[in-house]
Amino acid sequence: MKKHILLTAALGLTGAASLTAATYDIYITGSTAFRANVFTACTNLFSGSPTIYYGNAAHGGADSGFTPKTGAWSMTGTPSSALTASNNFTASDTLNIHALFTGSVQGYAAVIGKTPVVFPNTSGSANGLCSGYVTNAPTIGFSDCSGASTPYNADGVNYLEEKVAVQPFVAVKSKGPGATMAAISNLSWFELQEGIGVGYIPASVWTGKLADTNNFVYLLQRTSDSGTRRTELAQESMPFNATVATPIWNTASGGFYFPSTNTWAATGDGTAGVIGGAGPGNNNNNLNWGTGYIAGGDIATVLNYTTANGVTNQSISYMSVGDAKGVGPSNWANVLTLDGQWPTADGAGLVSAGGTNNFAPVTTGFYPAWGYEVIVYPSPAFVKGGTSGQTVSDSQLGTGTTPGSFMGVFNAQTVNAASLTPGSIEYEIYRTETVSGLYPNTAIRLQEMNVNRPNVGGVIAPK
Repeated sequence: MKKHILLTAALGLTGAASLTAATYDIYITGSTAFRANVFTACTNLFSGSPTIYYGNAAHGGADSGFTPKTGAWSMTGTPSSALTASNNFTASDTLNIHALFTGSVQGYAAVIGKTPVVFPNTSGSANGLCSGYVTNAPTIGFSDCSGASTPYNADGVNYLEEKVAVQPFVAVKSKGPGATMAAISNLSWFELQEGIGVGYIPASVWTGKLADTNNFVYLLQRTSDSGTRRTELAQESMPFNATVATPIWNTASGGFYFPSTNTWAATGDGTAGVIGGAGPGNNNNNLNWGTGYIAGGDIATVLNYTTANGVTNQSISYMSVGDAKGVGPSNWANVLTLDGQWPTADGAGLVSAGGTNNFAPVTTGFYPAWGYEVIVYPSPAFVKGGTSGQTVSDSQLGTGTTPGSFMGVFNAQTVNAASLTPGSIEYEIYRTETVSGLYPNTAIRLQEMNVNRPNVGGVIAPK
């Protein structure tokens, strides 16, 4: 009897310990192109609305006007019922999700290299700026391209890579006025092939005028850690380390310059080579990837410049559908066809009358500018014990095929739209396709694809 009582008491204590409230932190980095999709999915990993804090511009975020496209933020709250159903988390726990989107390849490398990244903390002004920053190795990295197409690749043992969705890309022209920019409606494979290495394309290829041979339209580029840039190069059959020129628009005096140093500035100032919102505030990590623009949002800002000191901004860039939305006088107004193809069935302007993007040209194999969005994270056997610098356990992080784990909810995939998992990225993409008034869909669910490709920029074939 005494043994029975002692055993019962011990079990009771064990049960009480398992219900003790705890705080768990998840750190997300990587793709800037996919950041809005990640943001909306993360808000549904909480029971009720999380409290959100944002990093400032010097730390990859913004100083005001916070939206799902802001590049640095944190969320805190109680884990959702999907996460507590399998007892991996409890309703008494606090879940903190920190995010800083620096670039696909940089994010991928930071996860498998356990590189310290500076994230917003979970205090400050609710729905405003955070009060400080925390440095930690990231838990999860998003990438617009597989690791195999870069110098960094998950080994499948200590680190895992999973497909998440399909990320479409588009060519977009600047708002610069004048006959040159008005003549541009298409960008071809050959024009990109000729222009990437030197940084510009003669306007004569569009106007047909001999006088425009020395009238250049510049190709804006991201830094080398960009998945967008990697997808662009792969589309042109170029390797990761191909020669890429990175012209920068001088916002002060006008015109483009080709930087020779990796010094950082928020905007093109005539000397700085790394342009964007997450410079020295991120341990200077962004300065390790060569010259260019840090994020797709920085490219969008530059494309919306018209003139400076009387000089017209004549430029084009290859960018995600999400970042292209804000370029021009209306949504997606300045998107060009690529080799004569639109990414959606609705053509110019992209969006249907129902407020969604019908990506049939992508899903059926006619439009080639897309890549698989992937996610990289430590395997369950490699999570704790300081090995990857994480506070979650192996069962809590799990994998995309572990129901009830963080990854099992976050990257849940299905073949049936009726069984989508709330809190999953797939679920959020579906909502933007079907719920009126939401941000239009800028990514494609894997189950919608009727074609696939073996690698980034590879041959597209029926499933």
